[in-house]
Amino acid sequence: MTLSDLPSTDAAHWLAQLDTVWQRRERQRGAAAQVAQAARAWSEQRGILDPQVARAASVVWAYVAWRGGQLGEARAALDWVVPDLSPTRWHCRALNVTVGVVAELGELAQALSLAHAQLALSRQVQDQEMEACALHDLGVLHNERGNLRGAQSLQQALRLFRAMQLVEGEAYTQLNLATALLLAGRVEAARAELQGALTLAARHGLGTVRTFALAQQGALEVPHDPARAEVLLRAALREQQLNADRPLWEAVEPLARLLLAQQRPHEACLLVAAFTQEAQAQGFEVLAMQGHGLLAELHEHLGEWQQALHHLRAHTAAFKQLRAEEHERRVQALEVTHRTALLRLQAEAEEARAAELTRLLQVDELTGLFNRRHLLTAGAELIRQQPGAVAVADLDHFKRVNDTFGHEVGDEVLRHFAGCLRAALPGTFAARTGGEEFVLLFPARAVPLACQELGTLRAALPTEHLPPVTFTAGVTLCPDGDLAAAMRRADLLLYRGKAQGRNCVVVE
Repeated sequence: MTLSDLPSTDAAHWLAQLDTVWQRRERQRGAAAQVAQAARAWSEQRGILDPQVARAASVVWAYVAWRGGQLGEARAALDWVVPDLSPTRWHCRALNVTVGVVAELGELAQALSLAHAQLALSRQVQDQEMEACALHDLGVLHNERGNLRGAQSLQQALRLFRAMQLVEGEAYTQLNLATALLLAGRVEAARAELQGALTLAARHGLGTVRTFALAQQGALEVPHDPARAEVLLRAALREQQLNADRPLWEAVEPLARLLLAQQRPHEACLLVAAFTQEAQAQGFEVLAMQGHGLLAELHEHLGEWQQALHHLRAHTAAFKQLRAEEHERRVQALEVTHRTALLRLQAEAEEARAAELTRLLQVDELTGLFNRRHLLTAGAELIRQQPGAVAVADLDHFKRVNDTFGHEVGDEVLRHFAGCLRAALPGTFAARTGGEEFVLLFPARAVPLACQELGTLRAALPTEHLPPVTFTAGVTLCPDGDLAAAMRRADLLLYRGKAQGRNCVVVE
């Protein structure tokens, strides 16, 4: 597949393409890399990166880089992955790749934490494949730590992969379940899982699975049948070369130790030296470090002290370099975390300021009801969409309250009226338009129902703590959505009510 084969249509097209190659990522890494590059190029050609396409492409590219041993490139491709992103399947997949990269870099504690985060996220977005992958990775990480908790997670993953008929996931899980069973001392159960993985590999052409299964079978047979173990381990190394997999420490170390035990140390040295050279050439620093360590041991056994010292120094230098790089990564991760947290706090503060400004523009500060500005914008739109009754209400003899009891009591009366209004008329759009005047909108409700609700409000007003207060209101229908005209008519009705003695509701 080339760039010209992929039509430059829209984001949905590229997301579908990326989803397809993600499903086939293990067997078609070359195609996955091409689609990821093409999708990224399409996004960049538009002038503005499409975040969904760009992130999905980065996940596919990171997977290909990781499986090809380019750990730094894989990690750089996923630098957007932070815990507080909106949950999506691609974020879940990004976490999955990150777990693999971080684990291969030797940062098991961080990988374990990320795998737990992936498990929770996969369940949140209901992605069963990623849930199974997270359970698988948790099992592998427990195996790496040498504890017995891996088997349970791997058995759960195996059930999910089988239910979804995802053969590759099933095969890899069987490989790692065999390791967990060996840790628990269940040798025959481990052999059965390895044979199951080999059967799936042969049936579905899973070369990498076959490589690792042969290596594990060989390592398992070393103490029981050395001759068969050597055959299996050498077969695993041939498979590794055929499949262009990463250098296979899982076969090299047990085979080298088997050769050493059979008094064939020179063969062991040649084997491990070739492995170490290949690991260095492909950028697998951890594997190269392990190779130097074993070479130091083998040359020491041969009495070749200068060569042993050379490899011991290389092993130590690689160890120090990896520790320094790990420290640098942790410092960078901490900086990213702090920077992300700071940006999040700044964004939250901006949102809070914007929300407060919006509130001030919409709400009357004294009563908490809407203000005149919001009434004439949002209120007008509401009554236009849902024509209904409009009322203008005014507190009776409010100036007398202020003059007799003071403005502080007058303010309390206004707040009390607003509170009663909210409690008695919860479906009403209520605004204070100035002084003691209020406008009430009754969307999709006729005048008789509005009058009935105003009666409910009147009954709720009496209180022992404040001077008694009543109100007069004019109510009209607004059938055409012209709020300003309806308010003028209701205002005239209000003045008619005042002239008739107040404490009443007047309708057209």
